[in-house]
Amino acid sequence: MNPAIAFTSILVADDDPDIREALCDMLEHEGYRVHAVGTGAEAVQQADQIHYDAVLLDIELPDLNGHTVLKILMETDPSLPVVILTGHPTELNTVRPLSKGAIAYAAKPYNPAEIKALLRRAVAVKALSVKAETATHALSESEERFRSVVQSTSDAIILADDKGRIVFWNKSAQRMFSYM
Repeated sequence: MNPAIAFTSILVADDDPDIREALCDMLEHEGYRVHAVGTGAEAVQQADQIHYDAVLLDIELPDLNGHTVLKILMETDPSLPVVILTGHPTELNTVRPLSKGAIAYAAKPYNPAEIKALLRRAVAVKALSVKAETATHALSESEERFRSVVQSTSDAIILADDKGRIVFWNKSAQRMFSYM
């Protein structure tokens, strides 16, 4: 078991109980925390209640089809990596989900090594997304602190671009030059 994935949660949505059980056993053996559901409505409900790092989604579910579930999941969390499982790898069931936000697809009967590789990639994409979001938030906070310091200093601060045009000046510069 890889300790890096010990806290990684995967949602498996497939209407075939044998496939669900086999995927759960395989993924739990790899160290993932796995929740399995058999319908689209259950998948949407679980994803709404629990944070998942990735989803394995059967495209042909008995109630809501995988296309609808994918749409709902992407509206709820656009950074959630979804891997499509399909027993009918037509363009509608492979290319369309990819264009609607799925990260990859695998055809049934699936290759266990392929599923593991796809999930490792999906989880890595999710981790990068979280890091990017955290960095963006930290940068925004840092910029706000910088603006506050620049505006509160008694020194005049003037910034110009490479053509000599003034692009910023603080309140002290406004007072010094009596110009807004």
